[in-house]
Amino acid sequence: MIYFDNAATSRTKPEVVYDAFNHYIRDIAVSPGRGSYSLGITASRMLYQSRKTVSDFFGSPSPENIVFTKNSTEAINLFFNGFLKKGDHVLISCYEHNAVLRPLHSLKQEGVIDYTILPEYALYDDDCDLKEFVKSNTKLAAITLASNLTGQIVFSSSLAERLKSYGLTVFVDASQGAGKKLLDMSCDSIDVLAFTGHKDLLGLPGVGGLCSVNDLRITPLIQGGTGIYGDSYVNPQAFPEAYEAGTLNMPAIWALKNAMEYINEHIAEMNKKESKLTQYLMKSMLELPNVVVYNADKSRVSTLAFNVKGKSSSDIVALLDKNGICVRGGIHCAILAHETLGTVETGAVRVSLNSYNTKDEIDAFIKVIGGIN
Repeated sequence: MIYFDNAATSRTKPEVVYDAFNHYIRDIAVSPGRGSYSLGITASRMLYQSRKTVSDFFGSPSPENIVFTKNSTEAINLFFNGFLKKGDHVLISCYEHNAVLRPLHSLKQEGVIDYTILPEYALYDDDCDLKEFVKSNTKLAAITLASNLTGQIVFSSSLAERLKSYGLTVFVDASQGAGKKLLDMSCDSIDVLAFTGHKDLLGLPGVGGLCSVNDLRITPLIQGGTGIYGDSYVNPQAFPEAYEAGTLNMPAIWALKNAMEYINEHIAEMNKKESKLTQYLMKSMLELPNVVVYNADKSRVSTLAFNVKGKSSSDIVALLDKNGICVRGGIHCAILAHETLGTVETGAVRVSLNSYNTKDEIDAFIKVIGGIN
């Protein structure tokens, strides 16, 4: 089987990830912050070490600014619902995932906030004056690091600086591209960042989080047990624990810590290989007369989207599946991107690689696509 759906979930993980998960569930197997016995204290120390690794990885100044959630969607909902107040206005890019769009649109429908979608030219043209989009009540700008559909890199430090010149808080959805080490919060004018562990961070499903440069003081999304100040009727003013009610997925958190350390050690060779594979894939696709590749000229992570002329994306996915190749078709939870590209009716086929893929696998894929009449 050839797996080209790494933008959804990376299927192959480094051995250290499996080892870390196995160690936690077999040798630790207790929850942090839930017991003062030695094993419980060990678990709490492992949680702190994990926070430290994440904060260093993304350039957040303190481990206390790292909140663990079950995925980036929960992290995004936590931040939006806790940070935004009635009457606020938000700017978002035209390539945002539904994980950003839907919470904001729900708040809009409830009469809490309003939002404006930044067109593509405003994202990439540093000379574009954003004044026409910024209102007196604009509080936040939410920008994806990279499109989950086309793979193009959307966020840039120059865009963040333009947004911050209007006094906006800059939020980045790093679900796509987090593992490429493309940004540093402290250097790239990012205030808050959401991530998920199971994509190119090479971790396991069930863990994500929220990182901030400054202390987060927002309303918790979930009320419940925090392991501390148990005499309080509501979540205590203790952070980040106030945002982590309930039992954390420590086996996945510990595995993520080890995945990030692996990436730190191997990032140069991983990025080099992925870049070569992506360039080879793009070149091969552009040579096929029956194929349309979307935004091929943009800088990207190892993902691209295409359609075969006269064929539905679902037909292409089914054909590739019969040939043992896994890709994704349809809307990809990214309706804004399809509206931008004009592909709402057709959808698109997405190919997403990682460093475990090979040139031979790309050749096999191109042979199938090239053979379609």
